[in-house]
Amino acid sequence: MNKNLFNSDAYIREVISDVVKVQKIQWNNEEVYEFELEKTCFFPEQGGQTSDTGKFYDLDSSDVYEVFHCYIKDDTVYHLARLMDQESEEKTVLEQPRRIHGMINWEERFDKMQNHSGEHLVSGTVHRFFGFDNVGFALSADNCTLDFNGTFSDEDIELIENTVNRAVFENIEVLVLYPTDEELKKIDYRSKKELTGQVRIVEFPGYDVCACCAPHVKRTGEIGLIKIISAEHFKGGTRMTIRCGYRALKDYRTKLESCRSISKLLSVPIDDVASGTEKLNEDLRKARFDLIGQMNTILLLKANEVIKEENPVIFIETADMNAARATVNTMVKQSKGLCGIFIGTDEKGYSYIVSSMTTDCTAVLNSLKTQLNAKGGGSKSMIQGSVPSTENQIRDLLNKFSNLENIALI
Repeated sequence: MNKNLFNSDAYIREVISDVVKVQKIQWNNEEVYEFELEKTCFFPEQGGQTSDTGKFYDLDSSDVYEVFHCYIKDDTVYHLARLMDQESEEKTVLEQPRRIHGMINWEERFDKMQNHSGEHLVSGTVHRFFGFDNVGFALSADNCTLDFNGTFSDEDIELIENTVNRAVFENIEVLVLYPTDEELKKIDYRSKKELTGQVRIVEFPGYDVCACCAPHVKRTGEIGLIKIISAEHFKGGTRMTIRCGYRALKDYRTKLESCRSISKLLSVPIDDVASGTEKLNEDLRKARFDLIGQMNTILLLKANEVIKEENPVIFIETADMNAARATVNTMVKQSKGLCGIFIGTDEKGYSYIVSSMTTDCTAVLNSLKTQLNAKGGGSKSMIQGSVPSTENQIRDLLNKFSNLENIALI
């Protein structure tokens, strides 16, 4: 068991410690060093939060180690590290570090402190207002997710967000308590599991009281803005994603830059991006409708050109499938042969509708599937589907199919 300095002061960024033990181990198919120290300021992975990272400086040599992961086992924190900038990692027992200067990645640590503290305010507020429990929590270098056993309306989310940010503005002192067993019985606190031994209580007065082992900020003002990014249905409840402090600032900048780009493209003020996008969508719908109308006219013209042929088949780049089906139905009434429309390009493949009153279309479908890897289905009178082939390949197949040498293709 080593002395964990982060329990007494989350703002300790470095430590000088004797090395209790160091050995080489295999970790995810990589040979790394595992350090056990007499004392440490590195927080290990636990409670849904990923561990601190940082560096170890060997005080008896010039060796530097990159600490990439820490874990806890039997109340002892173990540090996994790689030797940096060495031509060889072969070290004898006598050369192994005896005292190290450890420095955590403070920017990463403080980011997690902001987001973990923000999680407490959100979870405490949800429990106080709605009675829901936080049943899952994950905090990494990228995401902070909270799982609740209940669902929320948009108005609920706004209420939660306003409340927790008010707690930030109030700049409340965050308390860390180590109550006795008798004192603990009198405290109404949140916990996801039954706890034994000394329980560490973190209190955000007026907002949350929770058993927690992780580092937190000293005052709520250090959390910065708390923003609920999403609240999605998950396993009968809600998975909420939040971003706090620097993460919230980065998120705002990213979305603001996107809005600026869209406002330039739409030639509208940034505050009118939503209405500008709606107008663009409406314009696109009208343009698509007009285009479909024009392509359908072209389709009818092509149909009229070949309708007198024995087996009229049309290739066209774009057309509405409903219009194509109606056109094929019109063609098949005026032609005794095989009628078809293939919509698409050689690069993307074709969608097709083929119909006939005299030819078994399922035989055509079988040939398309076996020779050109087509997909589709239908009946003897009509088939439809898609074929990932070129126009020439389709032409060759149709020309060779069961005495259909006289099929007219345009």
